[in-house]
Amino acid sequence: MSKILVVDDDHDILKLLRFKLSQEGYKVIVAVDAYNGIQTANREKPDLIILDIMMPAGGGYHTLKNIRLTSHGSQIPIVVLTGMQDPELKKKIEAEGVEAYMQKPLDYPVLSETIKKLLSA
Repeated sequence: MSKILVVDDDHDILKLLRFKLSQEGYKVIVAVDAYNGIQTANREKPDLIILDIMMPAGGGYHTLKNIRLTSHGSQIPIVVLTGMQDPELKKKIEAEGVEAYMQKPLDYPVLSETIKKLLSA
């Protein structure tokens, strides 16, 4: 069973993703802010991370950079979610080596297929 960490400050998104991903057979771990996301990624060593890039308390970009600095974190596929359409931010995120970048509102079937592809790679 693959382990997925979802880092988002939106409790509705966390609840939805926990429910849907669990139904697909994944073990789902959640973190509600940047600090907890980094700590949980280091402790749990997930197989994939879904990360909201626009969060308070350091933000998703800070979380992304810190996770990528660890030896395990540099190998974890990361799917970034964002509600913003900012080409400069997208370039910065892609430069960190994220495997997928998705706009909110979330298209769950597309996210589900993306996760399956990344975990089977």
